[in-house]
Amino acid sequence: MRRVITGQILLIICCVFYLIWWYRGYRPGVSASPIGGINGVLLFITMAFGFSGVVFSLMPVPEISEPKMHPVAVIGAGIGAYLVLLLVTKCIFHRIVTAELFLIVAWTALEVIVINRLYAGGFLPGNGFLFLCAVIMAAFAFSMVLYIAYYRMEEMKAFYAAMLPLVTEAVAMAVLIGITL
Repeated sequence: MRRVITGQILLIICCVFYLIWWYRGYRPGVSASPIGGINGVLLFITMAFGFSGVVFSLMPVPEISEPKMHPVAVIGAGIGAYLVLLLVTKCIFHRIVTAELFLIVAWTALEVIVINRLYAGGFLPGNGFLFLCAVIMAAFAFSMVLYIAYYRMEEMKAFYAAMLPLVTEAVAMAVLIGITL
């Protein structure tokens, strides 16, 4: 289980570096390349922590009971949700599709897989599985609202609003870590 928790910590660090990268590269009124110079280094660090976090989060956990959901079903639901949300956000809300939509959906699916595996390994107390599902779904819903609203906001408000999903998701992972320790 320590490897899974390490993965969650690495993903929280990824969120921190993503926030720094976003702040430096997309701040209104400041012209800086989001992929050049120090921002390129920050983006590389963000991706390295993110990739490592995913790998560690998906490392095997010994199971003592049946998982609540099959991981393939979660992945399938994630793919389906992404496609539906892509169409809904583009066609109904007229939102430009960006990588953040993929990241929001992929993070949600990953976290459902993680808590599902932690449940099967006996690492979640009492109603911990349902509580963490609620935390993850709340973070997902909050992120989607801000994702849809982004281009409808005043520039500075949108800039800061775009940072909130990273904070929310980092907090959700910190809650997961806190419950399992």
